[in-house]
Amino acid sequence: MLIDLTEKQQALADAMSDISKAGYSAGWLQNLEYVLWDALVNGEREYGRTCITKTEIDHLQQLSNACNCWIYFDEQLEETAIHLVSWQVKFKEAIERNPEIING
Repeated sequence: MLIDLTEKQQALADAMSDISKAGYSAGWLQNLEYVLWDALVNGEREYGRTCITKTEIDHLQQLSNACNCWIYFDEQLEETAIHLVSWQVKFKEAIERNPEIING
């Protein structure tokens, strides 16, 4: 939950949410965490009515590195921090099960 995040983790969650709002007017569109991670790995991309820019990608990368985590949405816990190594495993497994998850 947002209240359980550290200040640095909250900053990352807020930046991710801002991109979701710009693209779809939604605070956390389903699979946002996968779409944004794909952008970190592969670069700029379209997202709804906007584009995830290099500046936004760089900002997300800096925030993620600062807290050594990524934020994902858990159905029960909502916005949840996960260690980067664990996130990379989770991301890889999710993409293998459903490559469409990064379509946004």
